[in-house]
Amino acid sequence: MENSDDSLESVEAYLRENPQDATAWNVKGVFHAQRKEFGDALRALDQALQLDSELAAAHSNRGRVLLTLGSEKASEALKSFDRALKIKPDEIDTLRDKALALRALGRAKDELEIYTKMSQLSKEEWGIWLRLGDIQLEVGDFRGAISSYDKSLELKDDLVPAYIRRAIALAFDTQSDKALKSAETATKLDPNNPEAWLIRGDVNLRAGKHKAAMKSLKKASELDPTNASVENTMGMVSYKDGKLSDATKHLKRAIIRRKKYPTAMRNLGLILMEQEKWEEASKVFTDLTAIVKNDPDAFDAKATAFARLDDFCNAEEAWEKARKLYKKTRKKKEAERVSILGRAARINCHRIRKATKAARDKEKMTRTFSDRKRKKKKR
Repeated sequence: MENSDDSLESVEAYLRENPQDATAWNVKGVFHAQRKEFGDALRALDQALQLDSELAAAHSNRGRVLLTLGSEKASEALKSFDRALKIKPDEIDTLRDKALALRALGRAKDELEIYTKMSQLSKEEWGIWLRLGDIQLEVGDFRGAISSYDKSLELKDDLVPAYIRRAIALAFDTQSDKALKSAETATKLDPNNPEAWLIRGDVNLRAGKHKAAMKSLKKASELDPTNASVENTMGMVSYKDGKLSDATKHLKRAIIRRKKYPTAMRNLGLILMEQEKWEEASKVFTDLTAIVKNDPDAFDAKATAFARLDDFCNAEEAWEKARKLYKKTRKKKEAERVSILGRAARINCHRIRKATKAARDKEKMTRTFSDRKRKKKKR
């Protein structure tokens, strides 16, 4: 079997004799891509397309090279895949690559459409059904996800990721018993899989089985001591059991393990508020709103913590941000509520500023009078 150098040399030798062969230029582009010579690969593929604009393989390969260069090239790659699919609309590999480009662009619904088509074209490929289920789960189509995971398991009955994600979808669809069974099957098939134990713990938590949940989560933590999600879920189990101090310890550990972890930060902030630890809560929500800038509830909680500290100026600012976000999401009643709170905070803020200014002026006058008195004595 020829190595990549020999293969590339053979194609180049052929092209010297046959420079108008678009298919050969496409092959040359593939060889350059395999050698990670992406600039040369794109030039070869562009030459192939100049010679034959209907060469679907060259459009597809060009898109693949662009995707390899990074997500910033995903839009350009998508155009190449679309051109290829216009020529060969049912090409599975190109559809899969287009889905990857859509994923990079954050277009989950469009990716879902592609995988739905792929599932009809290749009904016996379990990987397609698994990915279809993942996208359906992501967009909130829980029953659709369950159906897709079931199909993948019909094709491959020991597919642990399908059992894990099926358990999540079943839990969201409030089918607790089936969710537990699916999670338990995952841990039996792969007892050293920390994700399986984490989901088993989460499903038990949702079912109100706190002791079983903590047992599963401890197993997940043993298998992966660095997993922030495990600590976050352990924190919520402790909270549900009324063990607020234990809950805060777990949630703080979660944030240490993953510094920018909005879910754990939100949970910690709310529990600190319940404990009336306003100073700490205000710091947590300040950090959270620096990361998540479009959550009105977080700004509302932040404002409440500041108000409890009599820091009405920061409270007013946070409630005003919450009001704008509630209004944007058409939550009229919430917007009106925080608007009233914000006005009250603004009044108190002005009073405090006025009192602070008066105290500062008084101190200044006292200091000036004392200075004059000292000067007279010196004379």
